[in-house]
Amino acid sequence: MSKMMRLVVVCFALICFGTATLAIGAEFYVVKDASGKTAVVDAKPADVKSVVKGPFKTKDEAEKAMKSAGKPKLPEEGC
Repeated sequence: MSKMMRLVVVCFALICFGTATLAIGAEFYVVKDASGKTAVVDAKPADVKSVVKGPFKTKDEAEKAMKSAGKPKLPEEGC
């Protein structure tokens, strides 16, 4: 019984370590394709010119940046 419990604990620890490693290494980028559409991707694209913003640690941050990237800033002073 103790060998079985030890095996379960080791497997659980490996699974936890594996998922934590994937979460730490994740980077998200906001990219624009040739037709002008923006999207969030989880890997750095080969064409660096297509990257609009990034890297971001979470997908939510990247999506917020994508929404703000399409809106031009208005001038603070009048013409």
